[in-house]
Amino acid sequence: METLMIKPVGYVCNEFNDPADHHKIKGKPSTIIIHDDFLEALLNIKECDYLDVIFWFHKSEDYVLSGKIPSGGERGVFASRSPRRPNPIGITTVKLIECKKNKLIVEGIDAINNTPVIDIKCCDTSMFASEIESNPVHSSILKSDPRIEIRNNITEGKTEVLLLKAGQLHGHFCPGLAMGVMAAVHAMKEIRTDSDGMEDLLAITETNNCFSDGVQFVTGCSFGNNALIFKDVGKTAFTLTKRDGKGLRICSRHESREIIEKSFPDFQKYYQLVVVKQNHDPDLVAAYKRIALQRAFGTLSIPFNRLFTVSQVKAEIPRYAPIYESVICPV
Repeated sequence: METLMIKPVGYVCNEFNDPADHHKIKGKPSTIIIHDDFLEALLNIKECDYLDVIFWFHKSEDYVLSGKIPSGGERGVFASRSPRRPNPIGITTVKLIECKKNKLIVEGIDAINNTPVIDIKCCDTSMFASEIESNPVHSSILKSDPRIEIRNNITEGKTEVLLLKAGQLHGHFCPGLAMGVMAAVHAMKEIRTDSDGMEDLLAITETNNCFSDGVQFVTGCSFGNNALIFKDVGKTAFTLTKRDGKGLRICSRHESREIIEKSFPDFQKYYQLVVVKQNHDPDLVAAYKRIALQRAFGTLSIPFNRLFTVSQVKAEIPRYAPIYESVICPV
C-alpha cells in the first residue's frame, strides 16, 4: 500500500495537554500557530468567519474499526468521530475570532495542545443549502408560491436575512442596499399586500443606485414584471402603491449619510486608503472589506425613523404594460 507524506502547516495551542471531554475543549478558545513557510496562505483569511481545520490526532492509540459511541450504541469508525482511526485525522468547523500575523484565534476546535494542523479551508456549506433547495416538499411550495420565504421574512422583520438574499441580486453589500431593504420592509408591512407579478402592486423609485435593488428584491416589483417604475429624480426614495394610487412614499433624511458615517467612523479611513488612494496592501484591503460588511449590516440596526421620513401620497399610475406582437428584426 502506498505511503503518503503529510507536512504539518502549524499546531494548536491551548490549555489541554491530554485528551479530555471534547465539549470542554470546544468551549474554550484555542490558537492555531501557522509555520512561517505557510504565512502567505493566510492572505485574506479574515474574510472567512468559519474555517474547516484538519488535524492529526498525535496522541491517539491504535485504531479500532468499530466501538461504542457516546449515546451507547455501536458504530464503525467511519460512522463516528472517534480519534482512534486507521489514519488519525480529525476535522472540525471552527469560528475565526481573530488573526494576528501567524496566529489564528478560534472557537470550537476539539484538538489538544500541540496537535499538528494538516490543513485549513474556508468552511463550505453549499451541500446543505442545495439539499434544502432540492427537497421535493420545499420545491413544491416555492413553485406554487415563489415569494413565500421573502414574505415570511418581511412579516417577521428579518431584515438581515433579506439583506443576505438581496446581496445575491446586487452583487455586494452596502448601506444603500440595506436602506433599500429597510424602506421596502416598512412599506410592505404598511401596504399589507404582495407582488404577484401582475402589476397590481407598483414600486416607483426615484434613484437607480443600490437602494433600488433592495426595493426591487423585497417588494418583488421589478423591471421584468413591469411593476418597477423609475423616475430619475436623484433622491434616495421610493413609493409603494396599489393601482388605486394610494401610496406610501419613503425618503431618506438628508442627515442619514452623516448618521451612518458617525456610526461606523473607521470606514472612511479605510475607504480613503483603499478606494480613493488605491492602496491595495492585502491587510488594508481585508480590513476595508471587513469594515464595509459591518457597516452594511450595521445599518440595519439604526432606528428606521432616524434614516427615513414616511408620507401618504397619491401616485400617478400608468396603464398596464402593452403587449406587442413579436416580429423578426432585419438587423
